[in-house]
Amino acid sequence: MLNLAKKIGLDEKLISRLGTMNEKEKSKSEALTAKCLEGDFSCLKRESYIIRLAVVLMCALTVREKYAEKGISDEIFLHTMSDIKIWCENTDNKGIKNYGWLKNHLKLELFRLGRLQFQLYECKNKTLNYKKLPFPYGERVIYVHIPQGEKLDRERCIESFRMAEEFFKKYFPEYEYRWYFCESWLLYEGNKDFMSEDSNILAFAALFDHCYSIKVDVQTIERVFGKRRLLKRSYPEKTSLQRGLKKYMLSGGRAGVGICVAERKVFLD
Repeated sequence: MLNLAKKIGLDEKLISRLGTMNEKEKSKSEALTAKCLEGDFSCLKRESYIIRLAVVLMCALTVREKYAEKGISDEIFLHTMSDIKIWCENTDNKGIKNYGWLKNHLKLELFRLGRLQFQLYECKNKTLNYKKLPFPYGERVIYVHIPQGEKLDRERCIESFRMAEEFFKKYFPEYEYRWYFCESWLLYEGNKDFMSEDSNILAFAALFDHCYSIKVDVQTIERVFGKRRLLKRSYPEKTSLQRGLKKYMLSGGRAGVGICVAERKVFLD
């Protein structure tokens, strides 16, 4: 567990904390790991951040064996599991809060390939408006996710899509899909009203066909400002993105989420 923690770049103090877990914590973590490997991640609901982290890491060691059985490289495994580091950083390296997200990695359904993450996904999200999507409820798609922490370079993203084509063709040939699907604040159609024309975010959004947007700004506020504030004028202006979004909101605009698709054939050339 500690070796894996080091390989994915966890904070040294956090690794030290894992290494000094007492027998009670170790025993509990092992018992919870067994439950999670059976699919019961709800058992982590009332556990501490450090226990959740220990369980996720121990589950990842078993998942590593499944990668090897399918012939998927350890490089891809470590790159995928590096998301654990990101989510620990989001708790100031106290451990893991959002275990619900990381269970996707542990179910051998989500993989990081280059800049982006790709998830095998049966689209049964009942909050989506399927009348505005090119596929019906229950369609098999590849759900695209954008890990935080790195520049959103358009060419690197295109490269990721091409890597995904090769990856799923090789390791999941039985999984048939036509569409890449993504919902994110990065794809919101209103972004063009406060972002510069040469924005990496707008260039990324142009890789998709926009289906519709919803004016729910929670994700945008969290990603751009870190947290919501009572007064809009109190938001920081340290970056051009913060300045642009703040000005947009002060003038009556509201951020949101874009729901987009990209047809698989676009990336087959």
